[in-house]
Amino acid sequence: MQSAVIIFMGSEKDRSTAKKITSFLRKNFPSVRFEVRALSAHKLAAEVLDAVKEYGESRKNAVFIAVAGRSNSLGPVIAGHSSFPVINCPVLSEKFDFADLLSSLRMPGSVACCTILEPENAALHAVKILALADAELKKKLAEYFSSLKGELREKDFSLKEEFR
Repeated sequence: MQSAVIIFMGSEKDRSTAKKITSFLRKNFPSVRFEVRALSAHKLAAEVLDAVKEYGESRKNAVFIAVAGRSNSLGPVIAGHSSFPVINCPVLSEKFDFADLLSSLRMPGSVACCTILEPENAALHAVKILALADAELKKKLAEYFSSLKGELREKDFSLKEEFR
């Protein structure tokens, strides 16, 4: 089965962050398949583990992105039960003075996740990981970065002209 980005939300409340990830993928890398799930590591732990096992058996390559607020145990639970890379993209709350970020940063031994705060950057990192085993996707990444650099150069040139 084809490679994919699997986005796990801790709950329906995490939808806006997941939407930013999927929008970025659709716009910039439409060939990248993705799925979105809403499974709480606290309340539906067995279902999370079943889904992780199923993806491990049915996918040759995948990247999980865990989108969860408050105590984000979703990413670490997935990482502890899968050989696929896991990216935490926590939904932060000013209400908790951003202390909820700590549950995405401090992991137990042998539980490896990275944490990326910007949803679009989490999506981009997932694409970079998938591109390691996909030459066509690697080419699309190079085109994406080339386009970004071209836009920046154009803006630089127009600013130089504007301030002459």
